[in-house]
Amino acid sequence: MNIPLPHLADRRAEIPPGRPVVVHCEGGYRSAIAASLLAKLGVRDVQDLVGGYKAWVAAKLPTRA
Repeated sequence: MNIPLPHLADRRAEIPPGRPVVVHCEGGYRSAIAASLLAKLGVRDVQDLVGGYKAWVAAKLPTRA
């Protein structure tokens, strides 16, 4: 699911309740803000992909196109 940070609060209802949520962005800055915002909005079990997508790729972890 792709929800840009500026739309996150307005689209909060699209996030399924009762499931873990991992947020990410390219470098990790916006996702840290998103994780904090989601927690403030009452979403439980929110994790931030530290370092973002760039760190994931640099660690040679699997990706899908």
